[in-house]
Amino acid sequence: MAKKYTFSESEKQQVEQAVKDLETVSCGEIVPYFVGASDDYAEASWYVSTLLSGFTLVLLGLLSYTWMLPFRMTPMEVAIVAFLALIVGFLFPLIFPQAKRWIIPKERQAQRVRQRALEAFLNEKVFETEERVGILIFVSRQEHMVLVLGDEGISRKVQTADWQTVVDEVVMGVKANRIGEGLVKAIGICKELLLKNGFVRKSTDTNELDDGLRIED
Repeated sequence: MAKKYTFSESEKQQVEQAVKDLETVSCGEIVPYFVGASDDYAEASWYVSTLLSGFTLVLLGLLSYTWMLPFRMTPMEVAIVAFLALIVGFLFPLIFPQAKRWIIPKERQAQRVRQRALEAFLNEKVFETEERVGILIFVSRQEHMVLVLGDEGISRKVQTADWQTVVDEVVMGVKANRIGEGLVKAIGICKELLLKNGFVRKSTDTNELDDGLRIED
């Protein structure tokens, strides 16, 4: 079974400090958000169980037809073996959840990650800053996917493609199992990108969103 990622207190503090450092010089408001997975992908068990059971039936039929089956099997015995294969296939993604990343189509994973990121964007009220300068960095570990969603004040100047270096940095951290470090570096890149596009902190700016890392397992 895949080991759950646990942020150390040091990692949490480093991420929070990176957000504070950014907001010291920029009017942007960063919300780092981590989930272990964006969905339980229950259909993975049915995909594998159906495939394995079907493969078992075809294999037994082929071996029997070519006289390569070392023993005779009654229809009841074939049904029992196919049922056992069905159970093994159903349990496999539950015992090894990381395998779901290879079983579920990438399009489905991307769709669910985006849906979960949008839910986080709304739940964390990233859109409620006075100048609409909230930014969500959403990390979904199981899928190895990261989304950066900027509110409309940010999106007027920073395009989706501009966030790719931020995404790449976090994804590298996920793959290396150093997610905290990846987030800190990504937030640093965000700071440079925001300042480059004129999002400089003004004397009247206040901290409108909590700086801490949000974690959902």
